[in-house]
Amino acid sequence: MTKYAINVPNYVENEAAYIRAAQDRIAANARKGRYARWIASDPKAAIIDNFLHCAGEFAPVQLDNGQWEGHPLVKAAAGDFFCAMREALNEYGSLTEKQTAAVVAMMERAQTRLDNRDKAIAEAAARSSHIGAIKERRDFELTIKLRTGFAGDFGYVHIFVLEDSAGNVIVYKGSVVLGERGDTVKVKATIKAHGERDGIAQTIITRPALA
Repeated sequence: MTKYAINVPNYVENEAAYIRAAQDRIAANARKGRYARWIASDPKAAIIDNFLHCAGEFAPVQLDNGQWEGHPLVKAAAGDFFCAMREALNEYGSLTEKQTAAVVAMMERAQTRLDNRDKAIAEAAARSSHIGAIKERRDFELTIKLRTGFAGDFGYVHIFVLEDSAGNVIVYKGSVVLGERGDTVKVKATIKAHGERDGIAQTIITRPALA
């Protein structure tokens, strides 16, 4: 922050605090001025400001369950650079021409990721159907597409998202390790439920046994 020469009146008892407060006021006024000029001079500035501060058209929305959901574009762009640009805007009141262009490029990349994700979801939804009947025990040959998990009250819970050769999505959550991402496995399992996520039909399995 720029330091400004401050004339301290004789009646001031705490000179350091007075100077700090005066410099803070001067810096705040400078930020307001730069912000006003930036908004007036660049038609993209107001959109970028809302984007970096998750406001306006980029504000979170409250879901039916009471939780808040961030704007998809903000979530797709969030990261160190996003935070650095927000901090720069907060500190200086504006962005440089290069910073503005970089933020616009970041927004465009985030939108491309969203478009590609939506396309992939639509393609997966078109391929995937529910398999078998509830409580049916059957053989599967599946490719592991995702492996993740979490620590539960009774141990680690593994989560596997798998696909068969037709593109049907199968999900397993439990204590059994089926393999690693990219592995093709043969497994006998019981169909627990038929569900759906992001419009994609999912067959939920339980009690898997590797062949």
